[in-house]
Amino acid sequence: MPVKVLVVDDSPLIRQLIVEALEKDPDVQVVGTAENGQQAIEQAAALRPQVITMDVDMPVMDGLTATERIMADYPTPILVLTADPRNQAPELTHRALAVGALALRVKPAAEAEMAHLAREVKLLATIRVIRHVRGVKKVPGSSHSQPTLPLVAPQPFAPTALGVICIASSTGGPQVVQKLLTELPADFPVPLAIVQHINAAFSDSLVGWLASASKLKVRVAKDNDLLTPGTVLLAPPDAHLVIATRGKVSVTSGGPRDGHLPSATLLLESAARAYARRAVGVILTGMGNDGVDGLAAIRTAGGKTIAQSQDSSVVFGMPGAAIARGIVDHVVSGDDLASTLIKLARGQEVARV
Repeated sequence: MPVKVLVVDDSPLIRQLIVEALEKDPDVQVVGTAENGQQAIEQAAALRPQVITMDVDMPVMDGLTATERIMADYPTPILVLTADPRNQAPELTHRALAVGALALRVKPAAEAEMAHLAREVKLLATIRVIRHVRGVKKVPGSSHSQPTLPLVAPQPFAPTALGVICIASSTGGPQVVQKLLTELPADFPVPLAIVQHINAAFSDSLVGWLASASKLKVRVAKDNDLLTPGTVLLAPPDAHLVIATRGKVSVTSGGPRDGHLPSATLLLESAARAYARRAVGVILTGMGNDGVDGLAAIRTAGGKTIAQSQDSSVVFGMPGAAIARGIVDHVVSGDDLASTLIKLARGQEVARV
């Protein structure tokens, strides 16, 4: 059965181009179109498409408002398309991901980009949207205010045996990473290195979004950057991030590893070589198996390994592959990742698989 797609864009020309591009693939069927967010909500309810391509700037209702409404009522994989990432991306990335979009892409212009759009739509159709934190109906008259809790002085960290925490993250992962970095304290004693798969056009704005929510210093890694407590280094979108020696990273060019550039497996393998039992490897939600071989290397070296739980993963491919291979010490909900890492940094016990 072909993948059923709803195309949403206020430009008749762009709608036509996207429809024609998608329907060149015999495994894709465009079941409807909409020219504004309100129509998108109505069509999502009536047609129940498997994937929605969503424009951002539209009359009547913008695409991100429509995305949030759809994710509350008819959870559907949504691919946000924008024609102007340089001007829109700083605001677009965090808003689109926060309201439940699974992926972001620049509107295709060339023939090759059109073909890639169809491939991405088919991939997104395989994702069962499990939940969305903010895409929840508000009950009329209900209060969302939280009771004021007494302030408790945070417990200072003692010296830790951990040397580095390396994280592999893909589809659905930015929201988990953002929550993690929001909850880690400023004095967290272990440096973090992260490979997050995201369209290159939105990489800088993703980093800005993460940095704005974190008490830690978050930036894109550069060659020879130091791994120091209080810092979070993200792999550039077009290069591999690896740990060259204890305390220092390298940013290297080269082809993809198992189809991924940057490769989480390369990062995790380098952590195993440099830090051995002092390394922690984490695999979050995502399609495929990037990072699994690297997590196995950390486990073999005596380090600690963590995978996100199925019920909290948008896509259970990467963590599921790691769990199935038997290389995971701890299976953790995305909501509990920060508290788990804090416990490990303090040398406290964490429940094992």
